[in-house]
Parts: sequence; C-alpha cells; structure tokens
Amino acid sequence: MFHISESMLNYWNEHPEPKAKDFEIDFIETRVGSKLPCPYVDFITRYGSVIFGRDSERRCFFDYLVIFPDRREIHEGDIAFLREPMRLIQAYDNLTTPEYEGDKQKPCFPSNYLPVGSDAGQGQILLDLSENSGKVWYWPERYCSWGTEDNTWLGFVANDFYEFINKLRP
Repeated sequence: MFHISESMLNYWNEHPEPKAKDFEIDFIETRVGSKLPCPYVDFITRYGSVIFGRDSERRCFFDYLVIFPDRREIHEGDIAFLREPMRLIQAYDNLTTPEYEGDKQKPCFPSNYLPVGSDAGQGQILLDLSENSGKVWYWPERYCSWGTEDNTWLGFVANDFYEFINKLRP
C-alpha cells in the first residue's frame, strides 16, 4: 500500500500526468520479456508518470546502500520523475543496447534492470526484473560500459516500489 503525503497528492492532482494503460503495460512486458512487479504497475496505473519534489514538502530524496568489497556506504539520491511507458522503452533501449560494435559507453547497466525514473541529472531509478524482481536500485550516471572502470555497482534503494515511494522524504 502506498502512503502518499497530502502535499504530493495535491501537486499530482493539480498537475496530472498520464496514467499507464493496460496495453502500455503489456507492451513494456513484451518488449523486456518479463512481467512488471505489481507495486510498480499499481503506482503507474493509479498515479501516472508523476513529477517528484515540486510539492510543498519537496519530497523526493531517498537513501541507497552501496556494498564495496571492503566497505558499505550509504548515499543520498533523489528522484525527479517517473517515465511514461514509451519513454521508458526508449530509455531502456538507449541505456542497455550498444550503438555499434565496441561501444565503450553501453550497456550502462545490465538489461534486467528497467530505468523507470530519473534523478535531477542523469542517474537512473532502476526496477529489477531478475530473480530479485521488484527491488529498486539506483545507478549514478557513468561514462563507461557496465563492468568497466568505476561502472561496477548499483545502489540498493528498496525491496519493492511500495517501500521506495513510502520512504521518500523532504
């Protein structure tokens, strides 16, 4: 269950964004070859591709955990918006598919992660579609392909989309 603050709900009602339709959910699932987790579907069909941080509380911040071989670090991230279904597929294709043989910048992260939203820069809010289906992760923008240089980690945010939304803070 989502616990949406009154100020967030008021902003979303005053500035409505498109809500996902069943055929759009089907299209995404067909394209990525996986069912979308119920909490995420519940959110985008109920509230839509909303904008965060513009309500009176500016509720858009979250913590994420990064586990390195020698330490654990907690960082703060933010979410600016959730993508509309067609833009989500464009972002997925753009961030997970190399443009040419030997592309040194793509894939940015493994293809079992769906970039459902973005922070105020180029960082991505990712939804895990693998055996950890439904977990929410954060990928800070990196300029090299996955597994090279410093692009070797994702930050864990939440066990599911309910927890992610409910833990957002001003």
